[in-house]
Amino acid sequence: MSNSKHEQSTQKMLINQGNRIVALKKQIVYYKEITETIREPFIILDSDLNVVTANLAFYRKFKVSKSATESKRIYELGNNQWDAPELRILLENILPTHRILNSYAVTHNFPKLGLKTILLNARQVDSKQLILLAMEDVTDQWKLKIDSAEMTKNLIEQRDKLQGLNDAKDEFISLASHQLRTPATAVKQYVDMLQMGYAGPLTKKQLTMLGVASKNNERQLEIIEDLLRVAKVDAGKVYLNKSSCNVVLEIEKAIAGQAVLFKTRNQTVEFDKPKAKMMASIDPKLMLMVLENVLDNAGKYSRVGQRVIINIHQDSVNTIITIQDYGVGINKADMPKLFRKFSRIDNPLTDSVKGTGLGLYWAKKILDLHEGTISVTSKKNVGSEFQISTPTSTRVMVGAVGFEPTTNQL
Repeated sequence: MSNSKHEQSTQKMLINQGNRIVALKKQIVYYKEITETIREPFIILDSDLNVVTANLAFYRKFKVSKSATESKRIYELGNNQWDAPELRILLENILPTHRILNSYAVTHNFPKLGLKTILLNARQVDSKQLILLAMEDVTDQWKLKIDSAEMTKNLIEQRDKLQGLNDAKDEFISLASHQLRTPATAVKQYVDMLQMGYAGPLTKKQLTMLGVASKNNERQLEIIEDLLRVAKVDAGKVYLNKSSCNVVLEIEKAIAGQAVLFKTRNQTVEFDKPKAKMMASIDPKLMLMVLENVLDNAGKYSRVGQRVIINIHQDSVNTIITIQDYGVGINKADMPKLFRKFSRIDNPLTDSVKGTGLGLYWAKKILDLHEGTISVTSKKNVGSEFQISTPTSTRVMVGAVGFEPTTNQL
């Protein structure tokens, strides 16, 4: 009776095992059909890591035959070219724990293919009896990624180096300007004292010579101030003290501040003053300097006897000031140079007009801080129109803008 039960149990176990084998063979046939539809290399391994089957893409990619692949352990394929430490870690350590693994990169020097980076996606199926292994050659993409990362690293290092040099340059300009300003100011004081007779009477020739010295000293101080202003704005050390201001008043201050210069050149400034207040959110001190700079630029590059016209209008978003001259104008090819640092454009008045090429650069930087803009339209020998735009103050409702019939002139 006991032997009969043992025989029945053995027979039942053999039947179950046979059924599992039949089912597994069916699954293998099923997976084989699937693998042939996949364009990337694909293989099926058994639990001992022997190749059950592979698709045509695998044979073509890795230059191996079907007879030399099926029933072979994966590490033995192609004269052991698949015996890579990373692949062993994946199949023997990581996959049994996780059962599914996506985008696992293996870089290996294949004797027939060279150095390749293969992206592996693996999955255990049928109670871990089979392993599905899909492969994608990402060597080119991987190299591009590494090259891009290396290039990015080099560019960052170069940028940091250039930034360091630029910071050092700005620090030098600032320091040098500070050091130059002190003796230049002292020279100005002593020249003024001599001109006023503190050291006794001077001859006409001596006064003429002191006048030349004084004029050049003033020019030196102007250059130093320009350098200091630009060094501060480049270093991010210019801070706005914004408030809601009537821009019309700032324009009038700029005109008054330039009155002597324009009178010397026999030039006039015409400003159609609006009846309504034009309130903008600005730093009045810095905006006044911007207006003086652009206005002075218009006068310097206009011939004797010419006029400069200023207009202003605004809407709920922007307050726009235009300063138009009838001067020498700017060539189209020179327009990109206009707001660059230390850039001066050649024209018929360049030699007679002194400048550092910093004024318009600084003005643009200040308007950038205001979230405003400055632009120019120009035609050679006809003139230029600078347009300054700055945000309108939200504290004031903008109504219809009218203009007084009279014109303010210098």
